[in-house]
Amino acid sequence: MICGASANAFAGEDSGARPGDENLSCAQIATQMQPYAASMRGNIAAVNESNAQLMQMAQMQRARDAPSINATTQAAGATCGFVGGPACMAATAADQANRNAVKEREAAESKPLRDQNLAQTKTLVAQGQALQSNARLMHLMQLGQVKGCDKQQRPR
Repeated sequence: MICGASANAFAGEDSGARPGDENLSCAQIATQMQPYAASMRGNIAAVNESNAQLMQMAQMQRARDAPSINATTQAAGATCGFVGGPACMAATAADQANRNAVKEREAAESKPLRDQNLAQTKTLVAQGQALQSNARLMHLMQLGQVKGCDKQQRPR
């Protein structure tokens, strides 16, 4: 919930108050807030979906790329342990080059999805900021806070 001072700052000239608000129960306040929450559900779902896709892609990339990374790391370790010197430096450089190539490939593969996720997140943030200028919503939030609705247990 947003504190009273913040809610009033966003409200501007229209306080968002309606006759009878002081008699609203927490359930009634929640009901009146539903349309605002519902308006954000689509954008929240889109961000959640692209987040899930990013996580799934990262898991797939790790599973695919781990054998290559492990092979060059083990080769470098063996070379350094048994041969040392310039061969060790070359094997270590090859391992690092492989790791860098894998990292670049993974970043390129995930870029379109990361860009989509960023755009969705910006849209959601802008929508949230716009709602903060809604005097009625801010008043309902303040009223809910004053009545302790944020401390009550939510129905299951």
